[in-house]
Amino acid sequence: MRAIEDLTADHTLHPKIRRMHEYWLAKCAGRPMPSRVEIDPVELRDCLGNLCIVEVTGDTPPRFKFRLDGSNLVLTTGFDMTGKFVDQLPDADYRDFVTTIYQRVVLTKAPVFAANEEDWKGYGLQVTSVTLPLSTDGIRVDGILDAIFTTVAP
Repeated sequence: MRAIEDLTADHTLHPKIRRMHEYWLAKCAGRPMPSRVEIDPVELRDCLGNLCIVEVTGDTPPRFKFRLDGSNLVLTTGFDMTGKFVDQLPDADYRDFVTTIYQRVVLTKAPVFAANEEDWKGYGLQVTSVTLPLSTDGIRVDGILDAIFTTVAP
């Protein structure tokens, strides 16, 4: 994995990242965060293969369990994390990277936009993502919607 670039909603170029953020904002409906039950996969069918839905446990520190690992992401990485915890990711560097982003979302209760380069199965990929907090009570982050899109690095 190479350098990570923090982005903002105004500075992300990927149209589906913008779409995911706009979808999340609409679901917020004036609240800090929407709940997971408000996320409708049918409304996101054009992005579904690139989404992870993650449960944030009430443990201290919290653990992160994949409820959905999008099919395009599974093809890219070569492993399916559905039903598994982030700490079970087979690549240590990637595990630390994902944990750091998810912890940041839990602490800030705000979206995290990022761009970086990763190597998967011998391919260099440019990765753009937005990681979005979800909350049942509007206070504690108990879920994460993670949208990850890749292109082949030049």
